[in-house]
Amino acid sequence: MNNSTKIILVGSLLSTLGIGGLAKAISTNQSQLPVVIIPQHHSSTQMTISKDKDVKIDENREQSDATNDDDTEVNDDKVPSSLGQVGEYGESIYDMAKANDWTKATANLTLLENAAKSLHTEIKGENKTQLAQLDSKIAALKGTVTAKNRISAMRDANQVTLIAANITKEFEPKVPIEITLLDYYGRELEIWSATGNTSQLKKTASEMRRTWNAVRLTILARGGTAQVQKFDGLVASVEAAKSSKDYARLTTPVLDEVDNLEKVFK
Repeated sequence: MNNSTKIILVGSLLSTLGIGGLAKAISTNQSQLPVVIIPQHHSSTQMTISKDKDVKIDENREQSDATNDDDTEVNDDKVPSSLGQVGEYGESIYDMAKANDWTKATANLTLLENAAKSLHTEIKGENKTQLAQLDSKIAALKGTVTAKNRISAMRDANQVTLIAANITKEFEPKVPIEITLLDYYGRELEIWSATGNTSQLKKTASEMRRTWNAVRLTILARGGTAQVQKFDGLVASVEAAKSSKDYARLTTPVLDEVDNLEKVFK
């Protein structure tokens, strides 16, 4: 069909059907045509939606993480919440005493005392001996914090974390209790290197080796090969240390790497 014929035909249709009728006729005619699927590129609008979806997923992940314990602590439903708090507050008081921040140490001590009271109720009188030890150590800690005795407060606070760890054993925590003990021994190295007590440092190094040997294969089984290799080196360095300064240089790397060991079980 040539152009002049097309023009005459369109004009005739317009006069007969009007613009609306012509559009409808064309639409009806087109519906009979085969559908052609045309590949489409992502528009800027589509990309924005994708980004929004990604952000939402990330936010949900962050909210989920926020429900866990702070830093590298692993949320553990089997362990009574008050027991976890006792360990955390004990460690916080240790850090505050080390920093000579007695205001925060005192505030955390109050929280620790409240958590210990809740623990008595939560585990319903079980572990009586260990609970009595905990109460006694918290009382001693209160005295050293009040006196602002830095080293003694650090020692008492660390003993609180040890007692909490020992009570935790029976609840089969997600993070092996040995890793919690390695954290405890790392702080012991810090305490005894500050006082120059080489006898206690050697004893702590020996306990660290024994504890590490007990948990090493478990970490490997969880895929923590890199973490195991690094901690192997640290334990060997602790065993080879000769002076208080040697031990002191290793305390921070040990404590930092224990955090990485905990992450293997997240």
